[in-house]
Amino acid sequence: MFCKTNVYVSTTDPETLLGLTVTGYSGVYDGSSHTITATVNPDYQSTTTIHYSTNGTSWSTIKPTRTAAGTTTVYVRATNTTLGTYSKETSIVVSKALVTLTAGSLTATYNRSTQTVYTYSSSVPGLRFSGISASGSGKNVGTYPVTFSGVTLDVTTDTTGNYVVHTLVDGTITITKASAQTLGLSVSSYNGNYDGYAHSVSASVNDYTGTTIQYSTNGSSWSTTAPSRTNVGTTTVYVRALNDNYETATATGTITINEAHSTLIVNWFSGEYCSLFDPNGDAVFSASTSGYWTGNPTMTGTYRAICPQRDPMIREVNVTSTTSGTFYIAW
Repeated sequence: MFCKTNVYVSTTDPETLLGLTVTGYSGVYDGSSHTITATVNPDYQSTTTIHYSTNGTSWSTIKPTRTAAGTTTVYVRATNTTLGTYSKETSIVVSKALVTLTAGSLTATYNRSTQTVYTYSSSVPGLRFSGISASGSGKNVGTYPVTFSGVTLDVTTDTTGNYVVHTLVDGTITITKASAQTLGLSVSSYNGNYDGYAHSVSASVNDYTGTTIQYSTNGSSWSTTAPSRTNVGTTTVYVRALNDNYETATATGTITINEAHSTLIVNWFSGEYCSLFDPNGDAVFSASTSGYWTGNPTMTGTYRAICPQRDPMIREVNVTSTTSGTFYIAW
């Protein structure tokens, strides 16, 4: 006859009883060191020793850490005095932090020189990059881009390798108009006696490149041809200088034509009594004196000088007072 004995065998294996659990780390570079966690069931903590390794051969009870961007594989070995030794592995993953680079910008007033920008800044101050540059230039009024070169987004890193360029922000160079005063419009008026010729004003500027000078006699109708005046009178001339790089400069000038004047010079002898008569027969002067007599005739016609003591006693000159000139009567 056989006796039957009941034997109870646990269905839970030692590894499950030990309950070794490892948790890795995954995050973005932040300048801090990071590690993993490893635990066993509380019932076996006091009798379990946990070792760590990054190569599977050298072991330590100190957890490995990682600060820089990259991946570290961590091997974990838990040894319990009754349940044995069991191993697992995980990793510390530090991703590169994303960086935005912003190109420099500049606002300047037009000054006939080329404006340039070669700078850029990082969203993380102090980062250094190799092979990256930002540049832009402009001279005339307008807006010009400042762009990057040497950058591949999400690939290019800083010199430490902990950051990757994720976004680029271009800059701008903005050049605004210079003042009208800087353009320096100057107008020279004309003032002279009638001579039968046409006369005008003259205009000049500091910068002729791209400048158009226009003239008007009414302030509304403009031409690049300067107006002129021949006859006696005054004409007001409005002048403006147009240049895309300057505010519009304005000025005024005048063309003034005066009545023509002639000069009559009479030279007579010392101590002799002489007289000068105008075309109407009126005496201009009558005296016993010496030297020259100079005067401005007021009418056109024949002026007569009479010196009774001379031979001939009369000399004449035909004066045209509508044209500037000098006429002489002399003995």
